[in-house]
Amino acid sequence: MADANGTGLSRRSVLVGTAVAGLTACGGQTMSRTDATEKSALEVANETLVNEFCRDWSTRDVAVLRPYLAEDLLYQVAPSRPLIESRDAFEQQMGGWLQGLESVRWEILRSHVIGPVVLNERIDHFNAPEGGRGPSMRFHVVGHFFIQDGVIAVWKDWPMPGARQVIG
Repeated sequence: MADANGTGLSRRSVLVGTAVAGLTACGGQTMSRTDATEKSALEVANETLVNEFCRDWSTRDVAVLRPYLAEDLLYQVAPSRPLIESRDAFEQQMGGWLQGLESVRWEILRSHVIGPVVLNERIDHFNAPEGGRGPSMRFHVVGHFFIQDGVIAVWKDWPMPGARQVIG
């Protein structure tokens, strides 16, 4: 089948040729889990940083969380929420709210790291005191963290598709 220029190339032959070239460039093999390389020292450090950050939410103290965050942090608690654009803004927005909770616990269900990016699936528990000013909440999320110079520079949480988010 000829194309509009009469060259004899069809869309299918171009796509197949591109796929073959891509496989050839990758050594003709697909990567399986057993072929994956071990985590680098930097990846281990990045994953540890995020895990410790998640653990330290239980302190309910933004002063404890600050050292994990870049001064020019970009943070978005959920896709529909406004972007928080600095560590100071994070502290101002979250500090009083955290102090008003009875407890906070984040369960990391699984975690993956590739270079400076750490992804984790979590269930975040925010427990309000009995008779407090706000409700208890539980969110099943996927956290996306970009680590730069040993701190979290970008952090976004995404609701886990199909998960039940609980407020109250």
